[in-house]
Amino acid sequence: MTIMRKRTAAGLTGLAALTALALPLYGDWSSEATASQPTATEVTRPVPTAVVTRDTPWVTRDFPGSVRANRRVELAFDLDGLLVELDAREGQAVAAGTVLARLDDRDARNALSAAQARFDDAHRTLDRARELRGQRMVSESEYDKARAALDIARAELQAREKAVTDTVLRAPFDGVVAARHLENHERVTAGQTVLSLQDGSRIEVVIQVPERLIAQGGLEALRNPRVRFDVEGQRWFAARTHEYRLQPDQATRTYDLTIALAPPPGINILPGMNATVRTDIDQPPVATGAPTEVITRVPSEAVWRDADGGCHVWVVPEAGGTPRRVRVEPGPLRDGQMLILSGLRPGQRVAVAGLRALREDLPVRPRLAGKRGLEG
Repeated sequence: MTIMRKRTAAGLTGLAALTALALPLYGDWSSEATASQPTATEVTRPVPTAVVTRDTPWVTRDFPGSVRANRRVELAFDLDGLLVELDAREGQAVAAGTVLARLDDRDARNALSAAQARFDDAHRTLDRARELRGQRMVSESEYDKARAALDIARAELQAREKAVTDTVLRAPFDGVVAARHLENHERVTAGQTVLSLQDGSRIEVVIQVPERLIAQGGLEALRNPRVRFDVEGQRWFAARTHEYRLQPDQATRTYDLTIALAPPPGINILPGMNATVRTDIDQPPVATGAPTEVITRVPSEAVWRDADGGCHVWVVPEAGGTPRRVRVEPGPLRDGQMLILSGLRPGQRVAVAGLRALREDLPVRPRLAGKRGLEG
């Protein structure tokens, strides 16, 4: 029994020793494992942003327009008659002075012959009266009547000569026959349109400008016009302001403005085609407190107000990080964007969505274009 008790005590003593040696090792391993466990990290959220841009003293506007020829004329005869020649074809290019149509001129030439005879008779009568006056055989009043009769006959002769000339319709300038309104051998009346002639050496585009733009700066505020034609749709061609109408359209309250340009190479532009006119419009200046302050633009949705009524934006670092709340001085709205009179610099990024959820201790980054969710 004594021997058994000693062995048991020895065994316990050895187990206790092993336990004492093992406990420090276990405790160290447990602390290391706890220290090496990964901790949860905050996710950097993407937010939609926009770049702050410098305000320009102008805005660019596009206006739909319609093409028309530089010169347009409706050709008609000044007297009644029967068409005996009408060979001009629609789309035909003609030179100035080209005969386009003729009337039957027999009546006009007969009237001219009669007027010529009356003029010759009046001229002879005046010559005799002049000789007799020198001989004191006619009075001054009779001589004056003969001279007046010659003047009347001369005026009638000139009118008949013009009537013969008016039986021929000629092109007043180089152009293209745009339309033929009558056919040959038809009877026409004075002033009835026979042909439409257009000059295509220059092109005009007519647009409608709202009266508000005219009132703010007049046509002087419209600068650097350029034209793009729908049939081509790619290139912009330099143009100039040609003329404008002072009477507005009663229905739309717009003013017709004509833009002129040379025919573009490689495109056959015809009257009636659609075009777009782009022009820079000067904006009235915005007053700021400091003369050197740079006026910037941001989307209107980037600006928010706090409880005190102050306006702020969230400036987001380009490479990501915590956003910064910046107080700004807002200006007027222009084309859906708000002018910022002070507080921002061109090139900075501002958040444009989720503004109420942002905090200065919450890391964010600009969202990539075309991405959604955390993948942005």
